[in-house]
Amino acid sequence: MVVGKNLTSAQLQSDAVFAGIKDRVLADPAKAKTVNAVFAYKITNNGQVAKEWTLDLKNGDVYEGAPKSKADTTLTVADQDMIDIALGKLNPQVAFMKGKLKITGNIMLTQKLVPLLKTEAKL
Repeated sequence: MVVGKNLTSAQLQSDAVFAGIKDRVLADPAKAKTVNAVFAYKITNNGQVAKEWTLDLKNGDVYEGAPKSKADTTLTVADQDMIDIALGKLNPQVAFMKGKLKITGNIMLTQKLVPLLKTEAKL
């Protein structure tokens, strides 16, 4: 059995976070485009990448899968930690300092993501 590729179809708790981000981007594409960057999220489960999400904020698009163009910033985070960040239970800077959130590429762009990540939903 090939682990990794088969896991991409599995539902993760953080899928709801990305659905919320997608809704916010679709509701206000002009605001999303002000970020003007492409973010690749690698969501892990038990230490393995289980799913990838792309926030293409140059084109106002959020979708499951790897970016169609080069990502400006790649973030790797565990499924539960992504939930905690979105709910405000885990500060992204603290997560980064503790190694729970790994960022490659233009780390300064992640500051522009904060308004899109915040969720009022109970996940």
